[in-house]
Amino acid sequence: RDANGVAGCVRDSCAHRACPLSLGKNVGGKVQCPYHGWEFETDGRCTKTPSTNELKNIRVEALPVVERDGMIWVYPGEEDPPEDHQNFTALAPPGDEFTIHAEIVLTVPVEHGLLMENLLDLAHAPFTHTSTFAKGWSVPDRVDFKTVKNAVAQQIGGLGGEWQPYPIDMTFQPPCMVLSQIGLVKPGQVEAETRASDCDRHLHQLHVCLPAKDGETRLLYRMSLDFAKFAKNLPFVSEFWEELANQVLGEDLVLVEGQQRNMKAGMDVWSNPVAYDKLGVRYRRWRTGVQYGNPSLRSELTIE
Repeated sequence: RDANGVAGCVRDSCAHRACPLSLGKNVGGKVQCPYHGWEFETDGRCTKTPSTNELKNIRVEALPVVERDGMIWVYPGEEDPPEDHQNFTALAPPGDEFTIHAEIVLTVPVEHGLLMENLLDLAHAPFTHTSTFAKGWSVPDRVDFKTVKNAVAQQIGGLGGEWQPYPIDMTFQPPCMVLSQIGLVKPGQVEAETRASDCDRHLHQLHVCLPAKDGETRLLYRMSLDFAKFAKNLPFVSEFWEELANQVLGEDLVLVEGQQRNMKAGMDVWSNPVAYDKLGVRYRRWRTGVQYGNPSLRSELTIE
């Protein structure tokens, strides 16, 4: 961040001897190289070269940055950012009545597409999350995802709808975000045959699945409630939410890591999609269409 607190992004390599600037420190809003003390602004300009005045107009590559809704967005494209780049996706909770109770960053040892498909699938909950949030859930005769213009989808322009019979709205926002709003009949309780809009209390979730490297994802998780604002200030509440998030994720990872191993062996995870796979199918077709120009259901791990 510069002297005014505005975020910037520069290449992690000093223009002098290619030392990683991330090993240095912020000095008055400039990143200082730990090797020889050269300093760079957030736009990449070098403004100080201690012990020498031989070099002028030195800079490192910098990328456009926008900070919004508590997140820092970096534009890595080779061309100039779109003119409307200031008006992109809003990922804040859907109203002032919501209070953010947890913001967690986790590293997950699976490919981000597989994690996305797991988050976009609610039908697995009564079988997988039996010791966490879905403990005691009955198994419905039919689970379906109905595509509608729910409040979350209208807010961000994504593909959204309602999980039936659960009171849960969910939206996929390209390229790697899942938003969900869960209606709670009582604090912490979900009841079938109730729509989220009919509930007085709601839990709002944002999952951002950032590709980190092959077979690894950096997961950003934000959780908000439109009730119990006092709970945010309780002792150890952050540790409580982080522990719960890790428990839920752990229940999923056992299965998703197994899928990943099978996919690397050439097996196809989309052999027989059914009605409740609709949102995951939409995501996968979008993904392969962008990545390969072919909107198929084949996962990237099985494409030559």
